[in-house]
Amino acid sequence: MNKRKSDEAYAELRSRIMMAILPPNAVLDEKRLTEDLSIGRTPLREAVLRLEQEGLVVSMGRRGYVVASATPADLMRAYELRRELECFTAGLAAERRGPEDLAKFDAFLARMEAEMDDHREDVHWQLAADEEFHRIIADASDNRFAKQYLNFLFGLSVRSLYVSRVPVTLVQEEIDNYRSVLTAIRMRDVAAASAAMGRHLTINPMQAMADSLSGSRRQAL
Repeated sequence: MNKRKSDEAYAELRSRIMMAILPPNAVLDEKRLTEDLSIGRTPLREAVLRLEQEGLVVSMGRRGYVVASATPADLMRAYELRRELECFTAGLAAERRGPEDLAKFDAFLARMEAEMDDHREDVHWQLAADEEFHRIIADASDNRFAKQYLNFLFGLSVRSLYVSRVPVTLVQEEIDNYRSVLTAIRMRDVAAASAAMGRHLTINPMQAMADSLSGSRRQAL
């Protein structure tokens, strides 16, 4: 039971942090969270420890935990690293994917086509769908380390968009990019898979963030 409750608390808190509902440096009030999430202290602490391992929260010793701080430079660097790793992983998937991976790709695309129009305003569905897209590619890469670090970087990079108040692209806008990446992997075209993933992750919002970072540097000068 504790493990299930811990997983639920982890997912909810991770979502709130990624979407900046819990902003950088916000204190995690244990008493309030146990009441809000209808959860005991032990599973809540297990969830918070997982978030600490992902770099989303920071221990303050006896004072508890706070949401990790986030400078524009830190956020941009996390996204840069994620983009490089995702492109490499897509190439690995093109080399190593098996029939079961192709079945996952087909099922994912079919479900997106069937459901995306009904979830245009559902941010949680949108984020979950995009994370699933990246997870099935990581699965196809047959590299457990890629899966581990991509999970870490996904949370940080999505959070970077919300903290920077940069619009997040929706599934409806990305579905063609999803198809391009998955088709290249299906065809075992390593270069095309990597390039298509790069296009998916080199999005206009990231330019806005880069412009924002550049502007902050100019102001500092």
